[in-house]
Order: sequence, then C-alpha cells, then structure tokens
Amino acid sequence: MPETPNNADLLNAAIAARRRASDVLVRRFADSGQPLNAWEKSPGALVTDADIASDEAIADALRECNAGGMIISEETPSALSSDSPVEWLVDPLCGTVPFSTGMTHWGVNIAARIGSTLLASSFATPISGDAIDTAQDTTPLHNGKPLVSKTPHHTLAEATIGLEIDGKDVWDRLATNGGLRWLAKVGEANSFASAAYPIMQVCLGRMAGVVFYRIEPMHTAAGALAATNLGIKVTDGAGSEIDWASNDEIPIFVVAWDAVHAELIDAIVAC
Repeated sequence: MPETPNNADLLNAAIAARRRASDVLVRRFADSGQPLNAWEKSPGALVTDADIASDEAIADALRECNAGGMIISEETPSALSSDSPVEWLVDPLCGTVPFSTGMTHWGVNIAARIGSTLLASSFATPISGDAIDTAQDTTPLHNGKPLVSKTPHHTLAEATIGLEIDGKDVWDRLATNGGLRWLAKVGEANSFASAAYPIMQVCLGRMAGVVFYRIEPMHTAAGALAATNLGIKVTDGAGSEIDWASNDEIPIFVVAWDAVHAELIDAIVAC
C-alpha cells in the first residue's frame, strides 16, 4: 500500500504550484503587446496559450516538490507517479474569458484529494494580490496570515450574490423554465466568468455567496476547502454535501455564509 502523503507536504506543493502559475499568468497578462493564441477546445470553451503555459508550470512545480499522484486538469491531465493515491484537481487559469479580454477577475485553483476527501488547497486571484492556502480542518491563511472573515450580509434580500452559468444552453434553459426566479429575492447579483474570483470574495467576506450552474470539481475544489474551513456552507442546489470523489459536473453548486445559504437553498428549490 502506498504511504498516505502528509497534508503539510501536499499544501506546500500546492502553494509552490500556485505561485509558479501566478507568476506565469501575471507576466503574460501584463504583456499586452503580445496577442494571445486562443481557440475553442469545444463549443463555447475558450482556451489560450496562457492556460497551457500555466498548466505546464503547475505540473513542473508539483514534480519538483515530489508530489506524486495524478493531475486532473482542465487542460492536460497527466500522471506524476503511479504509487500515490493523491489526485490534484487543477484549473490553471480560472477565468480564461476575462483574462483574454484584459479584465482582472481570474485566478488559479489547485487542490489535493484522496477519494472523497479534500486534503489541501491553494488558490489565488493574482491581480488583486489575494491568495488563500489551507489544509484539511485547519485555519486558512490569507497571504500567509490566519484568515478571520465573516459574512457582509445576513439576509438574502440585502446580499450580493455571485451567479456563474456555464454554457448558452444552460442560460437558455434557465431563462425559459423559470429556474432563475430566485434572483428576485437577491439584493444584487454579479457574474465574473470565473470560479476562483467569486469564491475568493465570499471567503474574504466581500460577498455573501455564489451560485454556479454546471461546474466541474477542478474549478471549485480549492476554494471549497477554504470556504468549508471558514465555516461557509458548500453544497449542491438541494443543500446536500458534495461528493468530491466524482469528476462529474455538478448541476448546481452553492457556496454561501450560513444564514444566506439557507435562504438561497429554499429559493432555488422553490423554482
């Protein structure tokens, strides 16, 4: 049986990979004179050479840290070693669309799991200078210091909520079947075309919650572990726990502070 890795070692590897990717992306973002090479890997799914460069930087950093296991990345899944049970859930550029258009609300997500358990994670929004690192059942660190955070609002009617919907077909379905009626109960809704950015805002106490429609775990696992360790609710659209062992898309994914979370779930279920 392979030895179970130490959570501290996993966290250090995640931090090293997040830093390496952030450096690559910030340099590329600042070089506005160099056009991005961009293409669609599937209809509506934009990818650029910046995504690939960040992905490669993460893999290199994890190898240098002797982090074994399998990388499950949005771009190029790869094996680090076959004798480790660890799986790395990686989104090397979370917010390709805003990045490609010069907007700053994008990030990097890296999380380590074994089975259904998230063990360590590091995620960042590099342009804002925010990074959160955490391991299972530990206090998250914001830029290296213990993070103390609280909700900015206690009712849904006054809350600012993030709304992220992946794909025109999902937008069309929700618009025609009344699936977004719950928005009428929200104080304000914002969309960022990213998972790292709104989850960061929730963790830092700048937003009360965020709702995602159709999203894969690689986009959310890093932020979800930090949120959970802060006492923020992380569930599906019915209020049930997430199965982190699965790589399947989650139809509705909710991250919100306690009181607002309860109202959100009630409103979503009522639709």
